[in-house]
Amino acid sequence: MRATPELFRRAREELGEEVELLHDVHSRLTPKQAVTLARALEPYRLFFLEDVVAPEFFDRLPEIRAASPVPIAAGELLTSATEAARLVLGGGVDLLRLHLSAIGGLTPASALVALCEFAAVRTAWHSPADVSPVGMAANIALDVTTPAFGIQEGHVYADAVHDVFPGTPVIRRGHLYPSDAPGWGIELDEVQAARYPPSTHMHERWAARVRRPDGGLEAP
Repeated sequence: MRATPELFRRAREELGEEVELLHDVHSRLTPKQAVTLARALEPYRLFFLEDVVAPEFFDRLPEIRAASPVPIAAGELLTSATEAARLVLGGGVDLLRLHLSAIGGLTPASALVALCEFAAVRTAWHSPADVSPVGMAANIALDVTTPAFGIQEGHVYADAVHDVFPGTPVIRRGHLYPSDAPGWGIELDEVQAARYPPSTHMHERWAARVRRPDGGLEAP
């Protein structure tokens, strides 16, 4: 609560006004703390403040958003298109941030995009390193078909990913582009895939972060 506003003060000072700044809270705050932090960050003009509370407190997001001077993004932890629709229709978010495969894929996501258009909500689909190139292509397909598009999270995939999945999207000067190839525009090279056995290190890393020192569960 103290360090984050100072971080953004320094970032604005160093980067100027042209760079968009975003912050992911990772669901760590109470509703009251969320409002306090959002107000403390107002001078630094964030593009959005993400996941300020855990999903069990999403019913409080409308009041948090109403009191927040910065845009609120949420949704990547949802596993239900219906719950996502409630966020949009209930006034809980400025930017809807879903993991498409977690809520059922392209078809329910397309319906949610239509809701966003009518509710003045923008999209900011979840797409870090643990989203596959196919998932990224699905995100892009939605991005380019709606005026509700807000921003797209991206990842610079390792060379191995491009070897295994020819056609993997590439970020060029801060932008992603849909493929001209059929379908998602991505293939699977099984010969290359055999060179890279699966690893569990990502799961081990997250598992170490979901319990507090006393053993109690905590959202990652």
